[in-house]
Amino acid sequence: MAYYVPLGIRGVLFRVGTILIGILGGIVYFLAARRRRRSVVPPTMAFSLPD
Repeated sequence: MAYYVPLGIRGVLFRVGTILIGILGGIVYFLAARRRRRSVVPPTMAFSLPD
């Protein structure tokens, strides 16, 4: 059985920190996805080897 223990100011700071981590993580993910879209894939080159 779970018991609720009031955390007071620590609970508020924990909640704000959790929300802040979520927002910053979303921003980092968005910037990384944008960077991946802009990156150019090097062209594939085919070589024929002599027999």
